[in-house]
Amino acid sequence: MKKSILVTGASGAGKSSLSEKLNEMGYKAYDMDNEPGLFSMIDKKTGKPVVDHDNEDMEKVMGMDWICDINKLQSIIKSETSPITYYCGSASNFEELLGLFDKIILLKVGETTMRERLSSRTNNDFGRMPHIQDWIMTWKNDWEKSIEDKGASIIDANQDLDQVTKEVIELSKK
Repeated sequence: MKKSILVTGASGAGKSSLSEKLNEMGYKAYDMDNEPGLFSMIDKKTGKPVVDHDNEDMEKVMGMDWICDINKLQSIIKSETSPITYYCGSASNFEELLGLFDKIILLKVGETTMRERLSSRTNNDFGRMPHIQDWIMTWKNDWEKSIEDKGASIIDANQDLDQVTKEVIELSKK
C-alpha cells in the first residue's frame, strides 16, 4: 500500500531543503512549490491570478493567497508509484488538501531560525525582507497550532537537516 505524506510548515521551516535531501537519499519527494501549474498566486479580492506579484510589497503580499490546484495534486498522488511519497509544501487552501494524505507532518520552526533561513535563502525571494518576516510572525504560531490541532505530527525544524530528515522518515513509517 502506498502512502502520501504531507510535510508542511511556515516559510523558512525547511520544506524545500527536506525535499531535496529526501530525493538525494533515494526517497520520492516533491517540493510542491516547484511543480509546474500546481500553485497559483490568487488575488484575495478578485479571485483572479496575480499579474504584478512582488514579494517585497507588503500590501500585495497580504492581498494574495497561494492556492494549490487540488485536481492536479490528486492526479500527481494517484499516478505516483513509490511506496512512500513526500509532498513538501504549504497552501492557503490547506484544509481542502488534508484528505488526500495519509499523514501530515508539521515542521515547526522558531523565530530566530526562521528569520536566519529566510534572510539567506537563494531559491525563493519570499520572506527575505524583514517587514515580511514580521508579518509572517503575526500569524505563524496560530497557523502552526491549527495544523497541530488537525492531528499533524510535530518535528522541531530548528535542528539540523539530517536530524529533521531522520525524524520525518521515522514518522512516515508509523
